[in-house]
Amino acid sequence: MDAIIILIGSGSLVCLLPLAIYLLYLSSLNSRTPPTLVPGPWDFGAVLLGLSGFLLLAGPLFLTLILSQMRARIFGNWAELKAVGWREAQAWSFMAAGYVILLAAVISLLLRARRRVTALYNVSAATVEASLTGVLDGLGYPWRKADGGVEIGLTRLTDPDRPFPLEAATVRVDQFRSAGHATLRWGGQYEAVRREVEAVLPAALQPHAVGRNPMAGWLFTAAVSVLVVMLLWTVALVYIFATPQG
Repeated sequence: MDAIIILIGSGSLVCLLPLAIYLLYLSSLNSRTPPTLVPGPWDFGAVLLGLSGFLLLAGPLFLTLILSQMRARIFGNWAELKAVGWREAQAWSFMAAGYVILLAAVISLLLRARRRVTALYNVSAATVEASLTGVLDGLGYPWRKADGGVEIGLTRLTDPDRPFPLEAATVRVDQFRSAGHATLRWGGQYEAVRREVEAVLPAALQPHAVGRNPMAGWLFTAAVSVLVVMLLWTVALVYIFATPQG
């Protein structure tokens, strides 16, 4: 029983430490003024780091449970299990390798998909689109509303009567008002205009800043709660190790 408690406690510490660090990081982002822009891959990478303990432990644990069920159904009793130890180790190796390959492939695809996304923290989400179009006007880019987003002409506006450029970028603003969060989802030929817009967008959002986002306090409380749980687990593990086994 002590061995099981030690195993569970150690696994919990591995899972909870990255999560606590991630919650503290989110709390910091939601405390900053002016609003903070984070590229999509970096934002998603932080999520992965926060969940890394669960990804590294939960997956192998799930595979172990599957393998245990397979052993019980296929081989029956312990004597038979000992006779097929090499096959069992081989099966585990294949399953572990498959899990790692699948996890790496999924993460790579998600990171690639997030390249078109910019996350905005501690913003008044309702003002993001208006600030964005104001920045486009200031930079001289023509724009128009289209398909639930903003279409941006890549040729700067020099003649008001000139038709809208054929080459364009698109950006959609997703608002999460209660969280003080928004995302920009870029499309088309967006690379050049994205760099220019994001260089000045935080300053354009600054007049609409609402101070410290209440989410920062909630996230900090959650991080402290996780750290307290970790401390309690650590004390319990030290006590178990220090107690003589009768």
